Amino acid sequence: MLRAPRLWSLLLVLGLGGMGCDSPELPPEPPPEPPGPVGNVDGPPLAYAVDRYDFTFDLTTREATTRLWLDVKGAREGCVSIPAPAEVTDVRWQGAPASSARAVDGKLEVCGRSLLEGPVWIDSRYVVPEATHLYTQVGLSRRPDLHGDVFTYLLGWVESCDYFGPCDDAPARLAYFTFDVTHAPGEVVLCPGTLSQPDATHTRCELLGTRAPTYSAFMVASHPGWKRTRLVDSDVARVDLYDSSRGLLGPALDAVAVEDFLRWMTDRFGPLPYGRELRVAGAPTEWLGMEHPANIVLRDNLPLLPKNYANMTLHTLMHEVVHQWAGNRTTLASARDYPWKEAVAEYLTYVYEDEHRSGEAAGTLAYWDRLARTSSYYLRPGDVPAPPFISFVNDVYGTGPMILLLQLESLLGRPRVLSALQTFLAEPGARSIEDLRTALEGASGVGLQRYFETWVDGAGEPDLPYFQVEWREEDALVLTVTQQTLAGRVYPCVVELELQGEALEQRQRVTVSYGLEPASATVHATVPLPPWPVRAVTVDPGNRLVNRRIPLFLREWPDSGFALGLKGPAEGDALDGDHLGQHPVRFRERR
Repeated sequence: MLRAPRLWSLLLVLGLGGMGCDSPELPPEPPPEPPGPVGNVDGPPLAYAVDRYDFTFDLTTREATTRLWLDVKGAREGCVSIPAPAEVTDVRWQGAPASSARAVDGKLEVCGRSLLEGPVWIDSRYVVPEATHLYTQVGLSRRPDLHGDVFTYLLGWVESCDYFGPCDDAPARLAYFTFDVTHAPGEVVLCPGTLSQPDATHTRCELLGTRAPTYSAFMVASHPGWKRTRLVDSDVARVDLYDSSRGLLGPALDAVAVEDFLRWMTDRFGPLPYGRELRVAGAPTEWLGMEHPANIVLRDNLPLLPKNYANMTLHTLMHEVVHQWAGNRTTLASARDYPWKEAVAEYLTYVYEDEHRSGEAAGTLAYWDRLARTSSYYLRPGDVPAPPFISFVNDVYGTGPMILLLQLESLLGRPRVLSALQTFLAEPGARSIEDLRTALEGASGVGLQRYFETWVDGAGEPDLPYFQVEWREEDALVLTVTQQTLAGRVYPCVVELELQGEALEQRQRVTVSYGLEPASATVHATVPLPPWPVRAVTVDPGNRLVNRRIPLFLREWPDSGFALGLKGPAEGDALDGDHLGQHPVRFRERR
């Protein structure tokens, strides 16, 4: 997902888990998965994994029926415990009333005896409230679009699929899904997987070929004004755009560019994970875009928003396309691993822009850098207590792609980074940030522990480096770069510098490397003299390094309140401010 350009707006992958009424033939035996939680009521607790969700939903009455198909480990009689709303009713075990069922601490604890051979299934009913959670659109919402038509969205997210019924909400769980949706005649409904419409008031989706995570697969979206138009029809994909006749997305999307990007992705990562059919819909969403298996929902006014990316609509669509592999087929090992998902989606979109969309990549890097310099948390925060999840994930859209991938281009090379991502995303399953490090080390043949310890892990506000540059002109230009941090840590990195003469056109870029195991905060580099005198040096002109743009704050904390001092630049320093020489200053209150 991609976040909207304001504090609480996020670009997310969201999902609804689902169940149905019949007892369809299950897909082949899946590979072993970690067991789900176990119960603590009458009867022995059963270890299980949810193999499949069947979800029926009435858009008018909000009534949902959920069927969970369980791969039960061991005994056929006992109890399972699964996250669920307290108001779940009519709980049944293999078609018969459960021996016992009760809500305890946000979970449904249900016991029964398996009288039939084959998989265990549990049915339940629930009326989904029309409500959203925290500062998001997660839940069930109805809102008018730009033209007054009402868009309905049943939307899950990380660790939240149990908003709609019993559901194992661990991000690492992968399962199959079916959706049966009842709706008014003329309503256009989308849901994950292969879509069919048995009649004018029913839509069915089946996600039975490739497993998906609950946080992105739980989704039902409907809109009475959607018109379907073919955007791409090729051997790579068939992309249909669902937008109103007066919608803005169609005119803003270059079909040739969309097809080319899909071909670029499939050449590197294989066919689209959920089939050739990809549905893209425009709607009044909180986030710029959201990926669901075989579906992408884009904010309908994307072309009107401030251009944080050079092409807001195309960039957002490409970002969500990447999530079909990175976030859907390959999912998160835990909620803490959220940064890698967004980092990969942003990074691969940037690489395509850099190689195929002249001039657009620079705007993407500038936006990442602005976001990264105001981050409040490390990518793997060690804060106690842990930061609120919604605040943490809102903070990774700049630091994630820059730290986990872009900065490593300068140290390892782009081909090795891309090779690592191909390995990382090659198979379905759950991956962690640590797994990404392992893939990068395997592709490059070098250790990255020091890099991850400094850039990725930490508590409190990130202690970003500031770079002081001095130079002297002899037979060559001698550069001395000193890295400063509050804690004295030295970050592995490559620093790009722009040498500037008196005339505007007198510019030359050079790089200075600290390497992956820096021994000192100061490095020296000798480069050929430019054909003009150097009058200033700008640090990180291409926005490729997360760093401070003003000298370090030297803080001395009083007993109460806050205070800070500012160390001025030494002679020869060049400060790279935001606009017109104004440098942003952030105050932090000591607590």
